[in-house]
Amino acid sequence: MEPTRDEAADRLRGGPLKRTIAAILAADVAGYSRLVAEDEEDTLRRLAGHRAVFREQVSRFGGRVFNTAGDAILAEFPSAVEGLRAGIAIQETLRERNREHPPGRRICFRMGMTIGDVVEQDGDLLGDGVNIAARLEGIAEPGGICIARSVHEAIDNKVAVTFRDIGPQKLKNIPRPVHAFRVVLPADPADGSGQDGRRGGRLRRLAPVIALLLLALGLGAGLWYGLPGLRRDPVIAALRANPDRDDILTVSVARASQACFADEASFSGTIVPRREIEIRPDAEGLRVAQVLTQPMAEVAAGQVLAQLSRAGEPEGAVVALRAPVPGIVGRSNALVGAPASARGAPLFQLVAYGEFELEAEISLDTLERLAPGQAVTLRPLGLPELQGRIRLVSPQVDPATQLGSVRVLLRNAAGLRQGLFARGTVSLGERCGVAIPQSAILRGPEGTSVYVVSESRVEGRPVTPGLLSGNLVEVREGLAVDDTVILRAGPFLREGDVVRPALVATARSAD
Repeated sequence: MEPTRDEAADRLRGGPLKRTIAAILAADVAGYSRLVAEDEEDTLRRLAGHRAVFREQVSRFGGRVFNTAGDAILAEFPSAVEGLRAGIAIQETLRERNREHPPGRRICFRMGMTIGDVVEQDGDLLGDGVNIAARLEGIAEPGGICIARSVHEAIDNKVAVTFRDIGPQKLKNIPRPVHAFRVVLPADPADGSGQDGRRGGRLRRLAPVIALLLLALGLGAGLWYGLPGLRRDPVIAALRANPDRDDILTVSVARASQACFADEASFSGTIVPRREIEIRPDAEGLRVAQVLTQPMAEVAAGQVLAQLSRAGEPEGAVVALRAPVPGIVGRSNALVGAPASARGAPLFQLVAYGEFELEAEISLDTLERLAPGQAVTLRPLGLPELQGRIRLVSPQVDPATQLGSVRVLLRNAAGLRQGLFARGTVSLGERCGVAIPQSAILRGPEGTSVYVVSESRVEGRPVTPGLLSGNLVEVREGLAVDDTVILRAGPFLREGDVVRPALVATARSAD
């Protein structure tokens, strides 16, 4: 069966992306920055214990933790029922661990869960399912779980909890509203305030910020424009005035830098003879008397491949079947006693002069960058690396697949066999430009983007990625050198969020 266009394109890019449907559970710690600021060692030590509980329960219910970013954790489950059971078990276990600590020092996870389409890339999961779960986590209560309607419908009374319908929710960067439900967990008797108390406590902690905002809004227009110091963003001003606010997420960031990348074109295909000669006798009525060579044997021009005889003639009256040119015996149909005919199937197929080629189908973009004579590094399956040169680039593409073809000539390549799979790489020089770590790249239905931090505020930026080298990716459009990009935490953020950046890496040259 011929590959589809998408399958062929995936093959040329190095293999298809693994796409699947999964239940995604996203979690992070409420008030993490405040907890760290108050007692960093105690918070980190207890968080490590909470993470161990998280991983243990995820594994117990058949899931897998596939990403962590700071205090955030992402896990996948093949079943929504098991995923929600894991989330409930985690929250109940952590609530018991928190009993020995005062309310202000409790480490509480917020969780969001959905069922969605995801793509696996190097063990990480990307896509709508991850993004929506992270957004739902953002509207969950500390110690609570918020689920999408897809999870609610899949559970169908299989989990012994109740739900509170909070209706369609407009989530940041999600194009359509998501109908959401809050999981109603049993109240913690050690915390008499319950959810309402926690909400009230958070409002009390935000009171200074609210006061600053009201002050800013109450200033007259003349006073506002007359005092340059008050023309700043009030949220950022509040952050600077109160750097320990517990609703500010600390994110790891890196600065975009200048780097150079090796520009290469890669393609894959199969080994075929450059020219194959069919060898059969000139006469009729002959039979194979003796076979003198085997497949993959090297033969010289004029070498006898088989002896043929005619029925009723003396045994010495034989006809020699010879190789017309030197080469390698590719296939042999010669069997002692079998008929041999000028019009029948060939007895031997000879790879003329031992010359093999790589025949590959390639995308139009790659086709336009290749030319006859370019050197190619070949990696045949199971054999050492070898060198070749492009002999032919097809002048047209297949109208059904929109793929072209290329032929790479290989000489004196020991051990090659017809039909062997191989991958070729052509070096096209070097290209220099803006580089960032690959972990900053976000991929979604609207395309490829990154989050940058400007004046402590998150800004979404569409980008055009290019070449790869190690952990760096070239950004051809959308970023400038020294722009600050957020690493790995993208699914947990919304555009416009105020964050506390922590510079942990700087993109370096890809050399």
